[in-house]
Amino acid sequence: MDDVSSTQTGGAKVRSLDAETAVIGSLMIDADNVAGIVFHRLRPEDFGNPERRTIFKAAQKLWLEQRPLDPVTVLSEAGKDYEQLVTSCMMVTPTATNIEAYAEIVATEAQLRKLRDVGMRMTMHCDDLETAKKLLSEAEGLLSSQRKDRSRTYREMLDDFLARQNDTKPLDYIDWGIDELNRNVKISQGRFVIIGAQSSVGKTALALQLAYNIGKSGKRVGFFSYETSLEDAEDRLFANTAGVDMARTKTKNLNYMDIEELIREGDYADRVNLTVEDSGSWTIDDLRAITLAKRYEVIFIDYVQIIPGDPRKPRWEVVTETSMALHRMAQNLGVTVIALSQVTAPEKDSKGRRRALTKEDLREAQQLGNDAEAVLLMDLTVLGNYDSERELRIDKNKDGGRGKIYLKFDPAHMRFTPCEKPEHLKKKEFREEMARVAKENREQRKAELTQMGFEDLGRGKGSEIPF
Repeated sequence: MDDVSSTQTGGAKVRSLDAETAVIGSLMIDADNVAGIVFHRLRPEDFGNPERRTIFKAAQKLWLEQRPLDPVTVLSEAGKDYEQLVTSCMMVTPTATNIEAYAEIVATEAQLRKLRDVGMRMTMHCDDLETAKKLLSEAEGLLSSQRKDRSRTYREMLDDFLARQNDTKPLDYIDWGIDELNRNVKISQGRFVIIGAQSSVGKTALALQLAYNIGKSGKRVGFFSYETSLEDAEDRLFANTAGVDMARTKTKNLNYMDIEELIREGDYADRVNLTVEDSGSWTIDDLRAITLAKRYEVIFIDYVQIIPGDPRKPRWEVVTETSMALHRMAQNLGVTVIALSQVTAPEKDSKGRRRALTKEDLREAQQLGNDAEAVLLMDLTVLGNYDSERELRIDKNKDGGRGKIYLKFDPAHMRFTPCEKPEHLKKKEFREEMARVAKENREQRKAELTQMGFEDLGRGKGSEIPF
């Protein structure tokens, strides 16, 4: 049985053992005031010393069961063999006032110990690239999952709110490059956004345009392409940014003006922080590793249903797990994750009409709509007509209102530009409004007739209702 006077080698080991001792001592001398802090911040596995870990587990069990927590009850739970160690911990802990500092040291040393273990396994037992990726992902998870106290009292929240409002530093929302989106969808770091559409409506072209705009604004952007090749992404990007006609691109028949525009684009290409990654069959762990390695601040994923998962599970379960993993990744890394999603369009009625898309139509997992801070759904304004304008519906927006933005799509240049509501929609809404008013008038007239008295109904030429 070791105690606090045991000789330790290495400064880190001594520091960790001293902090573990102080945590145990603080619990024993002032459990009422420190137990909540300790058991929120630490877990049994954070204790490197097995004897102190046993005492901690006994104390944690008592506290979770809402039983008295003191030296007598802890020894009753852990065993009398730990009496000398408990006494020693209490003797060398002068006060429990510094419990938060003690807990921070224990947590930090535990994290370092786990990282050293991963490093040792990578050095000694890593025989293939796939194992190396998994170990690297495990290490990255340890770096981003440290428990931190983010609580604030009402007074602290008020002070922080006023400080933020008085701060003259510009707000750090991503710049979509489309004014209507900037006004309505304000997305900061660490958020998860879904852009949904049916196949061939243009979601990849829109995503590339948005990625370029955000990269041009100064953010480091990674575009992870699971469906579109690097060459196709290049064709679409330069059709959009340099105005090179897609038809001339595909036939390698660029004209003089195309070349001039590409040269002009090259003058500031280095200032556009956009990288397109040919993701192939990359897993979530791969995405996380590359995002950290290249320090991306915003990533696009085209598209989420293609990200591979456990082949033994049904697709809805794989996509659900993928959605939750991307949400955690955004929060833990402070990266804005914008994932594209296929949708399953609602069935048409007998007149060829269908309701508008909603987040419930995101294919294979409603979890996508639950996890996302914002859901943007793009649809044709005329079903089946790919030359028609697009309606970009803001179906979910945690930090703002919902609504619609209309975009005109130029397929020759893969470019979306804001436009007014199309005339056919204005006429349709006018007809619907007139029909609604006419229906209300009919219902009102019917209600008035229903409310007429018997004497009114019975009045007629030469008739009288006898009583």
